[in-house]
Amino acid sequence: MNRPFLNRTFFAAAFVLGLLSVVWVGAGFIGTSALALTMTALIGGVFLLGALEIQRYRHDTAGLATALQQTPAPEAALADWLARVPAGLRHGVRQRIESERGALPGLALTPYLIGLLVMLGMLGTFLGMVLTFKGVVFTLEGSADLQAIRTALAAPIKGLGLAFGTSVVGVATSAMLGLMSAIARRERAEVSRQLDARVADAFRPFSLTHQRQATVEALQQQANALPAVVTQLQALVEQVERRGQQLDEQLLERQTRFLDSSREAYQGLARSVEQSLKDSLDASARSAAQNLQSAVAQAMDAIVEQTTRHHERVDASLQSLMQAVGSGFEQRGGALMQNVQETLTRSQAEHREHLAELQSAMSEQQSRLSEQHTRQLAELGTAFEAPMARLIHTAGEAPRAAAELVAQRREEMVQLAERDQQALQERGALLQHIDSLLQRVQQGTGEQAAAIESLVASAGAVLDQVGRQFADTVGAHAGRVESVAARVNASAIELASLGEAFGHGVQLVSSTNQQLIESLRAVENAVTQSIARSDEQLAYYVAQAREVIDLSISSQQGIVEDLRRLRALPEGRQPA
Repeated sequence: MNRPFLNRTFFAAAFVLGLLSVVWVGAGFIGTSALALTMTALIGGVFLLGALEIQRYRHDTAGLATALQQTPAPEAALADWLARVPAGLRHGVRQRIESERGALPGLALTPYLIGLLVMLGMLGTFLGMVLTFKGVVFTLEGSADLQAIRTALAAPIKGLGLAFGTSVVGVATSAMLGLMSAIARRERAEVSRQLDARVADAFRPFSLTHQRQATVEALQQQANALPAVVTQLQALVEQVERRGQQLDEQLLERQTRFLDSSREAYQGLARSVEQSLKDSLDASARSAAQNLQSAVAQAMDAIVEQTTRHHERVDASLQSLMQAVGSGFEQRGGALMQNVQETLTRSQAEHREHLAELQSAMSEQQSRLSEQHTRQLAELGTAFEAPMARLIHTAGEAPRAAAELVAQRREEMVQLAERDQQALQERGALLQHIDSLLQRVQQGTGEQAAAIESLVASAGAVLDQVGRQFADTVGAHAGRVESVAARVNASAIELASLGEAFGHGVQLVSSTNQQLIESLRAVENAVTQSIARSDEQLAYYVAQAREVIDLSISSQQGIVEDLRRLRALPEGRQPA
């Protein structure tokens, strides 16, 4: 038969028997002895109080048994399962699971109540005997008749019933309450054995012993993993070093390629500037010569045309005069000679005046041409002066700015990594070469400017000389005037071409300086980006190494703290 059923049956039978004994004895005292009835009721109350405590005890035991049938999973929390255990047993069960030394709480009042029931039965017996002896003494002292004594002894003998009745009730209820307590303790013992069995398997992950073993195993695993971590850190450091070397090699290779391309570009730029300056000077000289030639040709054409018209008028006058002289020579001899003389005089005067006017006109025109040419040369010189100043200033500032920028970049690269020193030295050499190239370009530009100034001065001197020669020989040397005009025209063409070439050279030098500045900015941006990438990669590797080291340190600290706690636990228990 099932043991829990037997326990419930025996417990109910004991409770019923104890209660029946109280009711049976108490029913006999109703109407006969108020004291016996009171003692019986008191014994019944104490019995019910003990039965109530035992019932609560059994209820807690049943709740613990029900909770043991639903053991938690190893990964679940112990507090969640303890919430199902009755409140009076939670602390004991927790101690039993964690330390394997805790005891479950037992019955608090029942052992005392069992003894109290026996004492109450004995108290009733004593009271009954006191009443019996008191009645016997009173009867013996108050009467001498046997029948009266027998009648008087009936009441004390009933007092013996009070004494033995309460004693029987006390002993019976005490025995039944003890039986009920034994049954409850037996049930609790069975549940305790089940709890111990669960503690050995299902609740083992929650015990301190298991936690100590898990801690020791974790410490062993961490100790075994430390060499692997050190190996990984060494591999990471080697990888970082290799990555840094690769970055250095890539940076050096890129800088070498950039310097080679920059050298080729600057050489091509120098050649193109030289050729452009030559072409522009030739074109400007040709243009100036063409302009002067056209102006002088127009002036000479006008002079020849005026001289031809004047000679035609003189010839016509002489022809008409000769005809008049021939026709009326005989009639007008004296008058004609006088008229001829006057006419010749007037014609000579007019011819001299016309020649003077022509000479003055030629002088004025020559002066205007000289002034115009001088003004044009002055304007051209003034126009060339500002670009030349800007060109010289720009050509002087560009190498200095480039040198300062390169020096600054060099200092930053030296501060960031000493391994880039060789590349920076090569870059400095290249920039010095660029500086020397720019200085040569600047020197060539200065020489060209000096040549232009000397050419302008020589052209001015030539023009002045041509003007003087033209004023002296305008009447008698028309052919030489044409040759001089051709020379002046050629000089003007050369000056014009020189001016255009100079302007084109200024533009080329400006564009070259702009390209140089852009190239230097590109170099600066490339170097900055490379340095930023190197810094980011180094920061990333350092952060990873730092995280690994922090994790290792935190795990070591946790291990040390666990060892300290484990060491402190035995020391704290020994005094107890």
